[in-house]
Amino acid sequence: MISSKTQKWIEAGKLIAENPDAKILCPECEQNNLEVKDIRNDNNVSELERIMYCSNCGARNILRLKR
Repeated sequence: MISSKTQKWIEAGKLIAENPDAKILCPECEQNNLEVKDIRNDNNVSELERIMYCSNCGARNILRLKR
């Protein structure tokens, strides 16, 4: 069974995957919008890591996206 916080991270990831500029509250502290940073894989141009993090509480999660 998936915890409610894990489910919130999954939902945040889906919304940010659709719109990287979306304003999503942190699933952990719910006090700040998540910030997004994309890191391209130089060895595989079809891969992208999208880091979602909260500057308030330090929580973060990483999505690995493939084109």
